[in-house]
Amino acid sequence: MTTTKLTKDMTVGSMVAGDFNRAQVFERLGIDYCCHGADTLDAACKKANRCPDEVLAALADKKEVTGGTPDFSSWPLDLLVDYVLKKHHRNFHLHHDEIMQLVAKVASVHGGRHPELLQLRDKVAESFEELDQHFFKEEHVLFPQLYEIFNAHNEGRPAAPFHCGTIAHPIRQMMLEHDTTGEMWEQITKISNNFTTPEDGCSSYRLMNEQLKQFFLDLKEHIALENNLIFPGFLGMEQQG
Repeated sequence: MTTTKLTKDMTVGSMVAGDFNRAQVFERLGIDYCCHGADTLDAACKKANRCPDEVLAALADKKEVTGGTPDFSSWPLDLLVDYVLKKHHRNFHLHHDEIMQLVAKVASVHGGRHPELLQLRDKVAESFEELDQHFFKEEHVLFPQLYEIFNAHNEGRPAAPFHCGTIAHPIRQMMLEHDTTGEMWEQITKISNNFTTPEDGCSSYRLMNEQLKQFFLDLKEHIALENNLIFPGFLGMEQQG
């Protein structure tokens, strides 16, 4: 992982890309390192009403930045794509129906006393539908070309022609969709009161909030990996020919 000295003029996305353990600090302080990763730390702190110097001090504190997050910045690009496919895409395909059923169940049981659950159910369903389409485009259009570019680069040959011309076009679209998804999950976070279960909530209510909170954390890692490491890495590789 990178040991570059951090400054308030650096983007929060690049800080996390250098060491994904820094995401813990940003999570605790309410700083968006995911869909607004292009913001400088100074700009992100203004949005979150935080002092940049205090955030920099927290990021430099080894007690604050702990954990066993892999050193993604040292991974080859094809391994990063493998990880996104086998962890994030696979987990979504395996578990999103089960999560949706739980959300619908809790909304059905508790929606009378907590009508916000009906809105939560609809937002989660909308997000899952959009993510399903998003992942399909990555798996069947963009990622195959990323693997081709990587293999061609390693073998010292030109990459096969891509029907979009350049990967810049689908990458731009994927990043726009990341922004939409991130905004939707910020709405879900607010609707759920930051995934807090009320006193009259049952065990299913608590489980739903735990699963939704973990899903959003995983989604942020997924988006941060693509926006800050995978996409810029492959764009550079494509430009090299």
